[in-house]
Amino acid sequence: MTGKILPLLYLLLCGLAARADEPDWATRVYPLLATRADGATELGSAVALGGDRLVTNCHVLQGAGRIEVQVGGTARQARADRRDAYRDLCFLSLSGLRAPALAEGEARVGLEVVAVGYPGGRFALGKGRIIGLHSCACSGGKVIQTSAPFDHGASGGGLFDRQGRLVGILSFKARSGGNFHFALPVAWLRQDDADDGMPAATGEVSFWAQPGRESGYFLAACDLGARQDWRQLAPLAREWTGQEPGNPEAWMALGRAERGLGQGEAAATAFQRTLALDSRHAEARLALQQLEFDLRRDLLPPAGL
Repeated sequence: MTGKILPLLYLLLCGLAARADEPDWATRVYPLLATRADGATELGSAVALGGDRLVTNCHVLQGAGRIEVQVGGTARQARADRRDAYRDLCFLSLSGLRAPALAEGEARVGLEVVAVGYPGGRFALGKGRIIGLHSCACSGGKVIQTSAPFDHGASGGGLFDRQGRLVGILSFKARSGGNFHFALPVAWLRQDDADDGMPAATGEVSFWAQPGRESGYFLAACDLGARQDWRQLAPLAREWTGQEPGNPEAWMALGRAERGLGQGEAAATAFQRTLALDSRHAEARLALQQLEFDLRRDLLPPAGL
């Protein structure tokens, strides 16, 4: 009997230790409710930056006359402080909040991450990894593409590494789902925080709400990739690599399109170009391994021979 109890006790203690190491998400990310003048409401999330300051997405606050943040089960009114509507980052202050300061992490392709937010007003964690870092018209940081899922209401929540360090602010996703979830880089927080002349939040349109070449190739490419429209993605990606030959994500888009069209050699060349530009690009390495596996499978003789 003792021999059975001790292993079970060991496993229980290990489980408790793992939970003890889990970050206290309730002090880092809060549910948010924005109420408009016509009575309509919008659910969102907000990340506590330390002290009485929080950040969320401006699209969550669009037209809001009242902003409430749930802290410890109590709705408390927050004040819109400053905003960068184009980057979709709005800062709030909540009197009396004494949140701990957040450590920041470095976003890199392949990094394991956790999306923390309140979809539908309920706490949720989505685990995944960073699968792309995209340049756009917003300088100073790259938009994060992640496989960590989140749904409506998690916008404004946090994307953290496994050590609990903040790497991004959850913002938008492709309607078709899949690996097309996006977060805004923490570097933008530092830039906006240094701008004391930022006005209060308004309803200006964010960069991601107008996909197309004028706001960055990656938005159009990701939209086509989410729909697996390889025939349209291939020429767009070729144009993208021509315009931005030093962008590894442009070559990744081309590689995915070529693979979707059954052009294995062309896809491999594109993925290899990605690795030449970014030797740590885990997604390109994984794509090449998948191509090699597919090739070996195709070379196997038919069963029974």
